[in-house]
Amino acid sequence: MPLQPFNAHKPVRIYFTNLPHWRQEGCTYFVTYRLADSIPLSVLAQWESEKLDWLRHHDVHTSKWTDGFPQLPSDLQGAFMKHFNRKLNSYLDEGHGACLLRQPVHQKVVSTGWQYFHGQRYELSDLVIMPNHVHLLLTPLPGHELEDILQSRKRQSAKEINHLSQRKGDLWQKHSYDHIVRDETELTAFQRYIADNPMRASLKAGDYLLRT
Repeated sequence: MPLQPFNAHKPVRIYFTNLPHWRQEGCTYFVTYRLADSIPLSVLAQWESEKLDWLRHHDVHTSKWTDGFPQLPSDLQGAFMKHFNRKLNSYLDEGHGACLLRQPVHQKVVSTGWQYFHGQRYELSDLVIMPNHVHLLLTPLPGHELEDILQSRKRQSAKEINHLSQRKGDLWQKHSYDHIVRDETELTAFQRYIADNPMRASLKAGDYLLRT
């Protein structure tokens, strides 16, 4: 996949959900999104408290971490994101929740959905579908925002998987994690991370679907 790295001289848009999101037109992103039942509310609440503790340790005092995060210098912002993303991915790899994506028929729904608009709305590269979450690399094409792409893919796959499994309710957690790929070194690291994720989680063949 041709890399479209971050450009320090181009405009950046930042907005907050459960994590900060950086947007720059034409960039390649590493994305993680997960099933709604993959992390209990009690664990998420604990992480919210830990984020405030992390900020206080770095002399930023606030009642909401989203208010304190922009006060950090760029190197500490990166350290914050790296720390809590590691927590997220480590917990996801433990395989909590119903793990509906362990079923090949559900894996196919997600994989086929991503392939459908490849080359039209985005360029899709590496993809791994784990039992309760998905990692991928993609580059939105002009006129298409990453958040809109993710919402579309989640909506389509949720409708199909809910129908196949005869269930109702939210399938996916509302918010996703995304990271702008900075350079070729980072791209290689993310590609290796995606390829190695099933092994790190001690999965066996059939528990995941990998596209590289």
